[in-house]
Amino acid sequence: MWALVTRGADAPPPANMAEARRWCARLAGLASPALAAHLLAEASASLGEALVDPKSVAESRLLARFKLQHQRRWADAIAAQGIETVCLRGFAAGITVFGDSALRAQGDMDLLVREADLRALVSFLAGQGFRFFRPELRRWGMISDASFLPFVSPDGECDIDIHVLPDCYPAHLSLTTDRVFAAARRIDGAGSGLLAPCLSHAMALCVTNAAKDKFDLFALRKVIDATAMLRGRQPLDWDEILRLARDGRYLKPARAFFCLLQRLGAPVGAVPPALLRPPAGLARPVFERVARDFRDLFSTRPSMAGLWWREITLCAEPGVALHNGALRLRGLVRPHEGLPAGLPASALPRAE
Repeated sequence: MWALVTRGADAPPPANMAEARRWCARLAGLASPALAAHLLAEASASLGEALVDPKSVAESRLLARFKLQHQRRWADAIAAQGIETVCLRGFAAGITVFGDSALRAQGDMDLLVREADLRALVSFLAGQGFRFFRPELRRWGMISDASFLPFVSPDGECDIDIHVLPDCYPAHLSLTTDRVFAAARRIDGAGSGLLAPCLSHAMALCVTNAAKDKFDLFALRKVIDATAMLRGRQPLDWDEILRLARDGRYLKPARAFFCLLQRLGAPVGAVPPALLRPPAGLARPVFERVARDFRDLFSTRPSMAGLWWREITLCAEPGVALHNGALRLRGLVRPHEGLPAGLPASALPRAE
């Protein structure tokens, strides 16, 4: 069924339309009806029927506009303080990849800020009523070295994930905060003066985010974003993407990521052969399970043990897997709080 997304009007008609409709409905439930309708627009036109319920699409867009209104309000307020940020993930992808911010609006807004501006950003938002929110965490706490607990507005309508690094170890060994800022571009039409990563960095972050998510359900939108970039007309700097993967010690998961895109039918003709080397050895059956999960849109989910094995064999270089394991072990003794140092009292976490 992925051909309906990756090949559009060129996809062969589904052999079983009832099954195709169920698959499209599940995609809409996982990715949002508005995004699913956009991805399936060419196939819908070719088949002469809407593959996503128009009413659910309209409701999805309405909710997205509501979220974006609050996110843009605070993005404008931050920019007015002279604090420069780069917007990561959904907010930026909606505009730079899909040309419509409502297609990738989600519950939170991910903002990358320079370490030197972190205190000013936290102090400003805390003064406006934002507080860090402590969700239910695993026993070892929050082990991210790139971002913190969600920072939530007083009305609860805007949830900001503040990042001081583009992504967790080891990605920032090569893709540093300074490197992202240096290549970033203005988000046209966002109305906030925000920056977005260049497309090549956005593609690299799709890879690292998907690997961090262990190619599970939360990686679905990263695969969708990457597929859209491959189908788009804007060029990608593949030498840069390959260099970042090698220097950032995530070449193994990068190869799995692009092989997965190839398996799903994405146009990978421009992808260097070095990034299309299929997983072998112990990683091969794990990759086949990942491909099946995406093909079936996660009709069954892997167990915790299965995800752990997936991380070791497919999603991380050996040294990186050991690093992550050590963080979890230390966290069992002293759980990681996931808070910036030196918080003002007004920004302390909400009570659980």
